[in-house]
Amino acid sequence: MTTHSNPKNEDDRTPKIIGPPSHFWLWTAKTGFDLTHPSTLTSTPLTPHLALQTSTSPITISPSKTALVIIDMQNFFLSRALRRYGPCHAAEAVLLRTAIPAARKAGIQVIWLNWGISDGELAAMSPTMLRGFGFEYQGERLEVPEPGKVKSMEETWTGRGIGDQMGTLTLEEGGTVDAGRMLMRGQWNTALHPPLQAAYDSSLATALPDVVLHKHRVSGAISSSTGLLPFLENNGKHLKTLLFTGVNTDQCVFGTMQDANLAGWDTVLLKDGCWTNSPEYASQMAVYNGGKCWGFVSSCAQLAYGVEVMNGEMS
Repeated sequence: MTTHSNPKNEDDRTPKIIGPPSHFWLWTAKTGFDLTHPSTLTSTPLTPHLALQTSTSPITISPSKTALVIIDMQNFFLSRALRRYGPCHAAEAVLLRTAIPAARKAGIQVIWLNWGISDGELAAMSPTMLRGFGFEYQGERLEVPEPGKVKSMEETWTGRGIGDQMGTLTLEEGGTVDAGRMLMRGQWNTALHPPLQAAYDSSLATALPDVVLHKHRVSGAISSSTGLLPFLENNGKHLKTLLFTGVNTDQCVFGTMQDANLAGWDTVLLKDGCWTNSPEYASQMAVYNGGKCWGFVSSCAQLAYGVEVMNGEMS
């Protein structure tokens, strides 16, 4: 990382310029990294500023330039008709109780980024993606066998993959539902989980309605994506910082965070608003590298606290 220092009075209170003139941060030993992106070094800072503690250094962000990105919190991953109660529901509760209200209060744009594949996108889908949702694994996937030895673990076709009908499901609250085609747009299984749908619906009457976008790969920030990057480039040009939550932490959330960072956005993982069914070490990897290589790691709790401090609500 290249840093450029101001020439005068270089000490802990003097901001250091990190990055090129078109996309720079400011850093001091006292306040950490300033990600508010003034147009020039002498520009009048936008207010309010939101201070956010992370696993490494404090950061300062501008709420009007920030989006809370909630990934794949859909019936496919959350409905009790398909999944047992677990950490994914705990992450949902944190979002509803903490992160979404804090974002609304601060004027942070909320973006729902969901699986929603079109028939044209399905026709061009790679074997890798189709394998990921159409096959089951038996045993561990950690060791490569020695040359000449056959690995005992097998992959078996489930009989149903992306685009296939999922059939009729019995809902926990009673009744049945046609789950629709797996991960395809406009189906029950790709709809927001009802508590989150209610949160989205409540935003529509506000000054800053939520945005729903679709993705058709693990990452929602690839160049060919129909969702996040085109929105940011065309409709959300003022947005500079993305706060990531959702499922699965180490897969769709982390993959989207990486690609968005490579495309030029500042990225922050809010780890208590995420969940994965992968082994624990996979989540640990995402959190470790999220704060080391791909931006910062914070929490929904820290976001809510930062908003309270910003609004002068602390007693």
